[in-house]
Amino acid sequence: MAVTWLRDALARVDAVSQAHSTTPVPLEQQVAGYRIALVCIAIAFTLTGLYTGSELALALGLKQGIRATVFGSIILTVMSVPAAMVGAQTRLSTYMIVLHVFGRTGSRFVNLVLAMVLLGWYAVTAELFGRTCYLTVGGYFPSLTLPQWLYTTACSAIVIATTIYGFRAIERLSLAVAPLLVVLTSFVAWRALQHAPWAQLMRVPGTQVDLGRGISAVIGGLVVNVVLMPDITRYARSTFDCALISVTGNGIGGGGALILAMLPALAFGEQDPMKYMMVLGLTGIAFTTLVLSTWSINVVNLYSTGLVTSTALRKLSYGRIVIGCGVVGTVVAVIGIADRLIDFLVLLGLIVPPVAAIYLTDFFVFARRHYAGMHEVAPSDATNVSGVIGCATGTLIGIVTYFSHHSLTGVPTIEAFVSASLVYGSLEKLRAALGRDRGWRRLA
Repeated sequence: MAVTWLRDALARVDAVSQAHSTTPVPLEQQVAGYRIALVCIAIAFTLTGLYTGSELALALGLKQGIRATVFGSIILTVMSVPAAMVGAQTRLSTYMIVLHVFGRTGSRFVNLVLAMVLLGWYAVTAELFGRTCYLTVGGYFPSLTLPQWLYTTACSAIVIATTIYGFRAIERLSLAVAPLLVVLTSFVAWRALQHAPWAQLMRVPGTQVDLGRGISAVIGGLVVNVVLMPDITRYARSTFDCALISVTGNGIGGGGALILAMLPALAFGEQDPMKYMMVLGLTGIAFTTLVLSTWSINVVNLYSTGLVTSTALRKLSYGRIVIGCGVVGTVVAVIGIADRLIDFLVLLGLIVPPVAAIYLTDFFVFARRHYAGMHEVAPSDATNVSGVIGCATGTLIGIVTYFSHHSLTGVPTIEAFVSASLVYGSLEKLRAALGRDRGWRRLA
């Protein structure tokens, strides 16, 4: 009986879950740019974004925190526009693009790294999601002493169920949540300024993080979304939409969310958004909005994780992969990794940008844009060695410059991105000079 029930349930999952993980998005499924921009804004105005803003404010102080946010947001926007254009022009997911650029075997290495990053980000958000529910329920019902891991598990189950339905579910959820998030965050920032004037907050000193590390943390907070822009902009209709999405979502939206989150964190000396909202008497509305926002962002995280894993496990349906990844991410969340959020964000800012550097260089510098029909890749196990070396070199240089404190730009993320692009470009020019074949780009 149990086996039959499970088989029927998985069959229903297969029927409803269609994410076009390995094929171009049909033209009739494209949506208006402002709708996709709202998805990006909803990603920025979430619990993880508020936590990041709080940590940056307490570590850097408001003045340095704003500088780090502005510089980081500009860099993110500059990276985001071309990445968005690749998605809109190919209508393929990031992971299919990675497959074409790195080759089948090479893409397994890259996608493994991205899958681990995405699962880590999902776990961080799931833990914060569960913690928020735990604190709120404890505040209303002190006698109810359920452990935090139960809340984390229950919240993850809801996220998994939503993600199975793919981008349409994300779009609809984000359209409903984004305006509420912006209004709530702005209102809380305004109340914080009533409690502690702007001039007073500007005088609050930071504790430890330097400006370069702060910028890297800002970039790390949204760089995964930038690198994975094709996942959502493959639904976009035009280049203008790509610019709109990048500027309003990853630029203004991401930077604005961080700055607004800094004000109450400094005014009340609290890192946890739920705690300072309780002080303001906003427990009910804050809880509802934060739950919806965190639900939205973790659906995006799991959606992307499902897409990347789909390229490696083609025999399994997208829906089943989402369930498996969600379970693994929940286990990691229960173990607890959110206490080192800034360190995690800085790490993301070093290991993820080189991936984007490679596929953007391939697409724009070498003008290799013939993706139409390439969702059927040759059965060869060829690897783009230039891409793998460039990606690994960029990551290594970023890590070395960060830990040695000898960054030329002051932002190791920039060195990681630029060096990956330069190494890849040089190796590809050498390949062309030697007449080497790019076999992994052949059609099946």
